[in-house]
Order: sequence, then structure tokens, then C-alpha cells
Amino acid sequence: MIETYKKMWRFMENKKPSVFVPTYEEGINRVLEGNYAFLMESTMLDYIVQRDCNLTQIGGLLDTKGYGIATPMGTYFRFILHFPDRGVI
Repeated sequence: MIETYKKMWRFMENKKPSVFVPTYEEGINRVLEGNYAFLMESTMLDYIVQRDCNLTQIGGLLDTKGYGIATPMGTYFRFILHFPDRGVI
């Protein structure tokens, strides 16, 4: 699997004009203009495709990651740690 990602990276890195964009907005605009696929984080992707019927997700996730949540020391927000057990996040 890692070899596939390396091959993708080499292809994208050598493409002219560059396929890399600095913002989600620019990537989405390039998709809407045509002949461009944009890789993005799944939560943001879900948000974007639900709001624009001209966009769709193709295929599944490339990988999965957890979230880190920072809180002040001693805060009562520690209850957030139980959200995954309850299926909230």
C-alpha cells in the first residue's frame, strides 16, 4: 500500500502545471472546473459534498485517524473522553 502512495506522490509532484493548491476552496473550484480530482480529509469532504450537489466522493477512505482533543488542566470537559464509548464521536 505504501508503494501506491509513493507512486501517487511522484506523479503529482511532477505534474505541470502543479496539481497542489493552498486551500480547500481552490481545490474545490478546480474540481468544479473539470478534469481535476482533489484529495481531502474525510470530515471536510462529507461537509462539502452535502452542500454542493455538483460534487461527489469517489471510493472509500485512504486511511483512518483518530482525533485529539485538548482541554485546560482540571477542566470539567473530561466528560468528552467518554464520547467515543457512547458513539457520539
